[in-house]
Amino acid sequence: MKVALVASLSMMFVGCGATTAASAVSTGTLTGRVTAGPTCPAEPVGHPCPPESVSATVQAKTVHGRVVGSTHTDNDGRYRLQLRAGTYKVVAVTLKPLPRCSPTTATVTANHTTRTAISCDTGIR
Repeated sequence: MKVALVASLSMMFVGCGATTAASAVSTGTLTGRVTAGPTCPAEPVGHPCPPESVSATVQAKTVHGRVVGSTHTDNDGRYRLQLRAGTYKVVAVTLKPLPRCSPTTATVTANHTTRTAISCDTGIR
């Protein structure tokens, strides 16, 4: 019993000030907005049809296709992910066939914010 208590207390004290490899990893922020357009079949002069926000799950994937980060967009189509420094394929996944979102590539730098917009096609022509 005493040995287990001493071991537990030792681990607590070591954990308080120690830096592990996992906590020393350099991360950055990936942020952006997912939008879809066109939103009108024809854009009348003086009445633009701006892209609309898209509700989607945004995933960051490695070059091998493994998902390493995922989040859902807010009501304005904005997203934010904390990722290790590196290059990612960023995709927006919706539950519908349209809009169809094109994947994009983003390079995240440690201690910086990288902004990456994701554009989706509504299919309106």
